[in-house]
Order: sequence, then structure tokens, then C-alpha cells
Amino acid sequence: MNRREFTKLTAGLALAAPSLVHAQQTNSVIVIGAGAAGLTAAYHLKQAGVSVQVLEASDRWGGRVKRLTGFEDVPLDLGAEWIHGEDTLLGEILGQGETNPGMETITFDPQTYQFWNNGRLKDFNIARNFYAETKFRDTSWYGFFERFVLPSVQDAIRLNTPVSYIDSDGDGVTIRSSSGQNFTADRVIVTVPMSILRDRDITFSSQQATRQLRDLNDVAFGKGYKVFLSFQERFYPDMLLFGSRAQAFSTAYDSKIYYDAAFKKPTKSNILGLFNVDHDTLPRVDLSDAQIIDAVLTELTEIYGPDVRSGFIKAKVQNWNAEPFIRGSYSMTNNSDAWLKDILAPIEGKISFAGEALGGDFQSTVHGAAFSAIEAIEMIYS
Repeated sequence: MNRREFTKLTAGLALAAPSLVHAQQTNSVIVIGAGAAGLTAAYHLKQAGVSVQVLEASDRWGGRVKRLTGFEDVPLDLGAEWIHGEDTLLGEILGQGETNPGMETITFDPQTYQFWNNGRLKDFNIARNFYAETKFRDTSWYGFFERFVLPSVQDAIRLNTPVSYIDSDGDGVTIRSSSGQNFTADRVIVTVPMSILRDRDITFSSQQATRQLRDLNDVAFGKGYKVFLSFQERFYPDMLLFGSRAQAFSTAYDSKIYYDAAFKKPTKSNILGLFNVDHDTLPRVDLSDAQIIDAVLTELTEIYGPDVRSGFIKAKVQNWNAEPFIRGSYSMTNNSDAWLKDILAPIEGKISFAGEALGGDFQSTVHGAAFSAIEAIEMIYS
């Protein structure tokens, strides 16, 4: 099922849900995690008149959606950045059909490319003919959720509430926080990063849950970080790639790119972004932020010369491995014998899962996470 087919199936959920809620006697839901999936789940449940509590472990909402402001004169995405599809999927997330609800976007179509491979820098501008994506122009993924989703769910979000145990033995579910608080509801939707489930931060009374989730040990959850650097002068192309051309344009999850973070945005600042994720080995995530910045400047100096450091102004690091309730980038290759949808299948009619790992063809994307939340709700009331 492609994205369009899926969203046509679920587009009427918000309107259909109230009667289904009554019929199914599921009148209260706890959502664990206030990232893209959790916020989307809470939004649609609220629209359907369901009583919702959102328990978020950290001191902020957003998960791997995070915004940097005050660095330069445009907001930057410290986490998810690319839309990875048409901007009409924004409306689909909100249950409005294939429409852009009013977010200004750009086509990110780099025109200048360079490759750094075996100590040699080469231009490869022909690549401009093969790649283009959609990005926000003067806002971010964080800004999208802040504008359209947060107003209706903010009063339901409880921050600094890490969940440690889910008890589904009774009529409904009881959720226990790490501080010993208990929360009860008819159902729970778990939207935490796959790493949290894999590392058993949350345990379950259900033996079925314990059995199912064992296979997460064989699903890669990548390491990753981002860096934004500000320079006095621009010396870099729209995109700098590493390795051979075949490696750079492969469909593998591993990726390392420098890119013009100000491309088509309303700013005259020179902002270079670095996005780096890997299945297994990414030594920089074990460094301090200052050490990461120094390593990045050393690398750029090797490629472009001493003017890199002399023109450097400032930098900001987002090390996703260092985030205690995330600990990495996103789900990657599944090496288990089970499909992810089976590993994270609903349990005992009370526990559902959502998140980018369940994005199907859109795994590891924001809209994949959001659509998985809509699908989880549809399954509850089907």
C-alpha cells in the first residue's frame, strides 16, 4: 500500500471515530511519547472526543523533531528536516486530505555538488538532474506541529514523566512512571523510539509483549548527529558527499552529507549543515560537542584549506546519541526473522505501538511516524 492509498483509507478517521469510540467503549487512551507519532495520535484522539493523556519522558515535546532558533535569522531543524514527499502530506497528517494547510515550502534541489573520496575533491554537478526534495522555507517540522497540532493537545502533555512499566492484566491498562506514579486508561499507544523498547526501559506485565519485543534486538537503531556551522564567507557547494558516487547515491540508511542549510531560505547568512548517521560505527557521537565541532572543522580544513577556521563564526551540535530518552537517530535495517509490523503488533487488545519504525515504505520519516499513529488509532476502532 503506498502513501496515497493509506491516507485515503484513514482520511475519514477523525469524523468516524466518535461513534466508534462509543461502540468500542474505549473512552480513554494514554499515549507514551510526545514526538511526531505521539502528538499525531493525541491530536486525532482529541478530535474524536477521546480522553487523552500524553506522558513524555523528557522536559520538552517533539522527540526527534527539534528546532534551533537564535543561531541565525532563520529557524533550523536539529532533528528531522526534509519532508521526504509532497507538501500535501502535511494536510494528510492532519486528516485534511492531500493539501498544504498553509506552510511555505521550497524545492531543495542542490545545483552544485562535490565529492570527497580518497583525499581528492571532485565536482559532480550533473547530480543536480537526479535529486530534489521538499523542505520548509521559513519554519521547520517543529513549527508545523507547534502551529497545527500542539494547541489542541498541549493541556494533555505531561513532561518529565518517563514510563517504566505497563500493566495490562486488569480491565484496562495501568502505566507506572519511573517515579512511581500510576496512570490508568482503557488503552495505551506506545510511541517511544525503538531504542527505548529494545533496551527494556519499559517493561510489561504481558508475556506476549516480552516475547514480541525480543526481536527488536535484531533491528538496527542508527547512531546520529547534526551540526550547523556559521561562516563569514561561503566556500562550500550546495552539497558535499563522501566516498564514491555509487556509495553517495545508494539507498542505504548510512549517510554523511554537508549541505547548504540556507539554500532558498530567507537569509543571507552562510550556514553549513552536517547530517551524519550510521548503522554501527560513528565515533564522533562519543565526543563532547566541542570535540565534535573541532573534528568537523579539521575535516573541512583538510578538504578546503585554512580559510575554513579563519572564517568560522560559531556552531551548534545536536548529538542524538547523547539524548537519554532517544539514544540514536532512527530505525534502520531489520535483521530479524519477523516483520516490524509483527514485532510491534497490538497486544491483548490494549497495547498499540506507533512511530517511524512502523512507517512501512516511509520508515524513518516524520510522516511515516505520523501515519503509523493514525493507523494505530484506526486499528483500535476497527
